Amino acid sequence: MPAGIELDIRAIGRGALLGLAVIAPASLADLALSSVKDLDEGWLVFGLFAAILAAFFLAGYRAAATADGSPYTHGALAGLAAFALWLPLRIATRALVGEQLLGRAGDETLKIVEALVTSALFAMSFGILGGFLAAVRSRRR
Repeated sequence: MPAGIELDIRAIGRGALLGLAVIAPASLADLALSSVKDLDEGWLVFGLFAAILAAFFLAGYRAAATADGSPYTHGALAGLAAFALWLPLRIATRALVGEQLLGRAGDETLKIVEALVTSALFAMSFGILGGFLAAVRSRRR
């Protein structure tokens, strides 16, 4: 780890749990809505995607706001931790209803890995944005 960066694991954990508290209901709503036949999922998928991105943002904000220093690092790690906590939940809920655990039917392994890496990058990016807002707000005080 670079010199001068001290990680507050508790702040990252609190941020990740806040993110998970937002992601879990959105993920469960997605699972429930995907089983409804003849439902136009266009706006619903966008809304749920926005809720998940907001969860990563909130995770980063919470971690950066409660940590001393390194708001971007704490924000990125909290967003990534929220994603890491959500992934087993997603796999378990899909296993319970008998759907494919990751990806869609017929997806190749590489496509699933690309989706996971992209999601992790979204989590970190929105966590950094949350950390940025927390840093701006703390400077104004």
